[in-house]
Amino acid sequence: MTYEEIEESCPVCRRNCNCKACLRMHMPKKSSPGEDVMDVSDSERISALGYMLSFIGPLVKQLNAEEQKEVGLEKKRTEDNAVEIENVELNADERLYCDNCNTSIVDLYRSCPTCKYDLCLVCCQELRQGEQPGGEKADSADAQSNKRNGRECFTTADNSLNAQERLMAWKVQNELDIPCPPKERGGCGSSLLSLRRTGHIVIEELVADIDKVMHDLHLNSSEPAGVGAGIGLTGQCSECSAIQRAGLETHKYLRLAARRSGSHDNYIYCPSVLDIQDDGLHHPGLHHFQKHWLHGEPVIVKDVFNRTKGLSWEPMVMWRAFRETTKNKFADETKTVKAVDCLDWCEVEINIHQFFRGYEEGRSHRSGWPEMLKLKDWPPANFFHERLPRHGAEFISALPFHQYTHPSKGLMNLASKLPPEVSKPDLGPKTYIAYGHEQELGRGDSVTKLHCDLSDAVNVLTHSKEVKLAAWQLKKVEGFKGNESKDFKKASRKSRKNGILESTTAILRDSCQGLNETRVAENAVEKQSLEPSSESGRTGADNGSRISGRLDMDNKQHIAAGDEIRKDDVGESWNMRGPSGGALWDIFRREDVPKLESYLNRHWKEFRHLGDELLDTVINPIHDQTIFINEEHKRKLKEEEGIEPWTFEQYTGEAVFIPAGCPHQVRNKKSCIKVALDFVSPENVHQCIRLSKEYRLLPKEHRAKEDKLEIQKMILHAASSAVQELKELLETRIPASGVGEVE
Repeated sequence: MTYEEIEESCPVCRRNCNCKACLRMHMPKKSSPGEDVMDVSDSERISALGYMLSFIGPLVKQLNAEEQKEVGLEKKRTEDNAVEIENVELNADERLYCDNCNTSIVDLYRSCPTCKYDLCLVCCQELRQGEQPGGEKADSADAQSNKRNGRECFTTADNSLNAQERLMAWKVQNELDIPCPPKERGGCGSSLLSLRRTGHIVIEELVADIDKVMHDLHLNSSEPAGVGAGIGLTGQCSECSAIQRAGLETHKYLRLAARRSGSHDNYIYCPSVLDIQDDGLHHPGLHHFQKHWLHGEPVIVKDVFNRTKGLSWEPMVMWRAFRETTKNKFADETKTVKAVDCLDWCEVEINIHQFFRGYEEGRSHRSGWPEMLKLKDWPPANFFHERLPRHGAEFISALPFHQYTHPSKGLMNLASKLPPEVSKPDLGPKTYIAYGHEQELGRGDSVTKLHCDLSDAVNVLTHSKEVKLAAWQLKKVEGFKGNESKDFKKASRKSRKNGILESTTAILRDSCQGLNETRVAENAVEKQSLEPSSESGRTGADNGSRISGRLDMDNKQHIAAGDEIRKDDVGESWNMRGPSGGALWDIFRREDVPKLESYLNRHWKEFRHLGDELLDTVINPIHDQTIFINEEHKRKLKEEEGIEPWTFEQYTGEAVFIPAGCPHQVRNKKSCIKVALDFVSPENVHQCIRLSKEYRLLPKEHRAKEDKLEIQKMILHAASSAVQELKELLETRIPASGVGEVE
């Protein structure tokens, strides 16, 4: 072989070697895949930044109007209309939150000079209108038990006042002055709240700068965000609309995902990465993507790993890169992981090697019922690039539309505009590893339940593995489903709950029974790789309904799915129609959310969650993430409300783009490894604002309550960065032909 032939074949030279040393090697910045496509011309940059400002400019103006209104009210309190606003010095990486509704504060707010209680402007407005600040559900906000600034907040159990009494105790004085809330609400009740500002960005000056640069670009800076007029992207995609009118089932660039009558968006734009390799801002593929993205439609890109180095995403390869044999800060994390058992949605601890073995071979409860485990956000914390650097670089290079998805250099990604010194939200990459089976079990399915992300997201299926079940397992599952269906329809709600608990307990009880001597002898190899059995409690709250006798996963002997299967007893794969995807997605349209919520508010008592018990309460049927809409409920949803989601299978190597504001759920049909990254596009930033307002009204202990994205701060920094860059570009007098249009 010649030197060139060796270099072309060498895994080290090709940067896809799977040895531990190479897997731990950090990619040099200059050779990181995908970096070269981030370079764009000045005219393209002007066009893109003007496009971005057309969406976020109106939001900056809206924020400025709210602040000016508060300043105007403050002027009325003084005789000479003079207002002195104290500037608060915050570290660049310091976050400031409203003490009442937990919303992040980006500029103007009110604060108590005595106890430092901070209140956002929205809560101030609600108080003046006689409303409960933070929404009617915010009363459960008192379920915080922490100490801030030397004073103790009351918990719900300690506080005997009801919501109305508390609301009456906190009133505006003279229709203008807002006192610090009483001690029962976390304040001191002794001082008036004064105006303060963080002072990082002067919003009033920023608005003037936006108007000027938009005028220079001949764009309307007051255009409502999300409309897209004047930027060449209004109206539906004519190409896809023509294909849909023709009634074609398949097309090179489209995938049929719904059958809504009279709808223009039943197809999902689904190009191959080979068709959009040129990530230039004027590339037709990006323009086509923007047409659909602007209208809140998901997009699928196929074959994303066709332009990468070919690094393996096999689970054992990832485990090899992740594991530690020496003592360091990660040593304990590499031995065991916390997984969620989809049967009762409680956490279990399992040896990481055993988890990955179950991923490839399957695991079953002693009863034969398939055991569905899943990891979320693994590796833990924010160490994806530190623990799996080569996989992190491979993932970023595989992402399509880098101008949107690149976490640090994406020109159209608002998250990339945050200065280095400013605290940033955790947007990933995050890994989701889960077992799965082709058929919907109806009990313990491997699913991500219905929810709505606060930002845009792209999810890539990097690996999948089909695990076959034995024929006797199939019979057990089918028999259980048939009997349960008959009993469930006849029983009352109380009987249903008791029946569900009994059947789930039976599955878990059978899991705890020891193997008989014969079975142990037949499965000696499997037993050697498992640790001794010992009883242990189950971690994870289940509202007091603990299923006793469950064994800790790391110390529990389970059977692999293939155990005790003779050659003539092996059933065929549940997929009888040829190769299937690894995951089944349901993504709902934004405009269908009211009808979806209406249906779920009527039927929520029919869904199960913790302990596999029927739900006892629902705060928000989407944001709670406690509901999975199975095939039966999807059928009823269409009958009662006339809506259906985009439903499609995700294949290995496909990237699914989910717009902010679209509720979605996923069922794993195979064992799957998915890697996801969040980003914030200008087209959907108004949806991020809408969702942050919805999250604000949730109780303080709700899983979705925290304002993790801090979207207003991101908008201000993105607008400031775009204005500054446009000023510099326009000063050079470069012809900006095509400005405001993405050709």
